[in-house]
Amino acid sequence: MSFVKYRRYYLIFSLSGMALFFGATFWHFGGFARSIAFDGGIRLSVVLPADMSRDGVEAAVKASGLENPLIRQTDVTGNKYDIEFGPDVRDAYQAIVDKANAEDRKKFEEELKNRPVVEGEKRPLFVEKTVAGEIEKVLLPHLKIESDKVVSREVISASYGADLLKTSLKALLYTMLLITAYVSFRFDFSYALGATLALLHDIIFTLGYIGIMQIEPSVPVIAAVLTLIGYSINDTIIIFDRIRGTISDRSDLTSSTILDTAIKGTLSRTILTSFLTMLSIVAILISGAESLKDFASILVFGIIIGTYSSICVASPIVQVYERMRLRRHS
Repeated sequence: MSFVKYRRYYLIFSLSGMALFFGATFWHFGGFARSIAFDGGIRLSVVLPADMSRDGVEAAVKASGLENPLIRQTDVTGNKYDIEFGPDVRDAYQAIVDKANAEDRKKFEEELKNRPVVEGEKRPLFVEKTVAGEIEKVLLPHLKIESDKVVSREVISASYGADLLKTSLKALLYTMLLITAYVSFRFDFSYALGATLALLHDIIFTLGYIGIMQIEPSVPVIAAVLTLIGYSINDTIIIFDRIRGTISDRSDLTSSTILDTAIKGTLSRTILTSFLTMLSIVAILISGAESLKDFASILVFGIIIGTYSSICVASPIVQVYERMRLRRHS
């Protein structure tokens, strides 16, 4: 079987797949899923009565008048849920809280001014209302729990998401640059070009998968993408190392037969490694924590697409580049 021979079909498959994924993401879903980690919002982690199901949680939130909740069960045994609200709810309640705090502070200062001074008495402190606290007042009665069942509460600003996105893009850029520099130093620029474009192929495909599956952006999602870059480049470098050991001259890189021989020589190892790695990740998908399932799902897809690109994308790019280089110098 020849792998490099069908490079045009690989190109068509990859471009069609990317177009399908991103087309569905933006046309059918209206874009990528939103997440309070990037957009900001409010997250309440609550422990609910054992007899309350997800439907009961949704009904309670709806009865409280709070809109567009994202409800996620994080612990089946303890019946623990994360209830998230986006920036619209956060900003609406922030305006209410700011107004109430301003009025209450004014009353507090007036009462304090008219209060007789008692020697040795500590000055009372003004306690401000909080956004999370006000939402709890509205929501908890419908959930039929007290505030001690709220395990954690977070109010995340929009600037946090912007900083997180900026840091993620920097990490991705630096990773790509370092990999390109490493492959250029260890092999040659043509190899570095093949490896870098194959990685971009994997990243774009994986982002398309994240979009079509409506996986919420989060730190574990970013970690999964960065993990896939390392995994994919490892397979690619092994194939490149076999190619370098097979050729006697750089011009041999234009030969489909030589490239196919190198790919076939590592094929069983590449497929077996990917299969065994996926077994452990599938175990997380089946029985792991809910918070890790998006991470594991991305890894499974990424390993498949990364294995495909190492075999069918990286080496053909090297061949095409070398043929173009020889034409320029002939």
